[in-house]
Amino acid sequence: MKVIDIMTTIRHRKGIKVTEGAEDHLSQEKNVKPDGKVRSGGKLWKRLSLTVGGTVAISLGLLTSVYVATLHENDLWFSNIKEVEREISFRTECGLYYSYYKEMLQATSIQQGLHGLIYDNKTESLRTINILERMNVYQEVFLSILYRILPIQ
Repeated sequence: MKVIDIMTTIRHRKGIKVTEGAEDHLSQEKNVKPDGKVRSGGKLWKRLSLTVGGTVAISLGLLTSVYVATLHENDLWFSNIKEVEREISFRTECGLYYSYYKEMLQATSIQQGLHGLIYDNKTESLRTINILERMNVYQEVFLSILYRILPIQ
């Protein structure tokens, strides 16, 4: 109850009483420049900031990818070593995922590669497992299909 009394006394002290007509007139005055033109800078500023922000984001992403590729190349001399040495250089499960990607690429067709991953008996001894579900290699499958379809070779 005390809070309500304080709020009403603050309102009374300010002595500001605004009617609806006055509010409309004030809001219209805010959008008018001194020379009488109406401002529409909000939309322009939004488009400009999205364009500049998007350009900066894409540029930084490209620079970062070039930087990481250069670091990788300088660290491992990756382009100067044989394919077997590249495969050996993969650490932990990266080599396993690369082997599934390579299996998809070396299959005679996409269907044959998918069949080989769904009915895999090389990964675990004496068991046939579904690599797609078990190891979650959907990204590798997608990239290998793109590599087959697009003329990237």
